[in-house]
Amino acid sequence: MNRINFETEGMYIINNRIQKIDDEIIRTKAKITALTAKLRKLESEKDARKNAEFLTIVNGAKISPEELAALINAQKEQSGSNATETSNSETNKNDKEDTDENI
Repeated sequence: MNRINFETEGMYIINNRIQKIDDEIIRTKAKITALTAKLRKLESEKDARKNAEFLTIVNGAKISPEELAALINAQKEQSGSNATETSNSETNKNDKEDTDENI
């Protein structure tokens, strides 16, 4: 009879431990949900502030939308050509190293 009670009490202890773990899982998931919502809110606030700052800078420059578009396009072209030049110089360097190894 003692053995049956011990087994019953042992199962109760095991189930109690599992329940505590389940409770902790639920609390952790709730925290994750709350922190995820907070993160999204902060990211949204950051984007709004960056956009407001950008608009302040653009409006302060007193340039037309067409001039702004031209500046942005020129910057994109310059960045693109710099990337191409870097890629070409790396290719030429690699080709030279390959040639040197063959000599």
